[in-house]
Amino acid sequence: MTLHQESNRYTITSGDHLVTVRNRKRMDVTSVKEIERFDQEEFYVKTGQGNLLIRGEELKIVHLDVDKGLLTLEGNVKQLQYDDDENGLTKGFLHKLFG
Repeated sequence: MTLHQESNRYTITSGDHLVTVRNRKRMDVTSVKEIERFDQEEFYVKTGQGNLLIRGEELKIVHLDVDKGLLTLEGNVKQLQYDDDENGLTKGFLHKLFG
């Protein structure tokens, strides 16, 4: 990943995946392909680097730009987990429901 600084702004090379968490209260994610499902406690997000599970409390979408693959969340971020398996998050969710 290459960051290019332009004055006080940084640009991210297209396609690169970056996660930024600020004080566990705000989170920016790049290279977002799809949000499979979400509620106030869990987000299942497909990114360019695999599936990302975000857990926390009072999570909400502040900004979503599907064309650019940008997602900003606010809330109390407690856990981030990647799963490289294409069906990994879905299997985990179904496994929770049906054991």
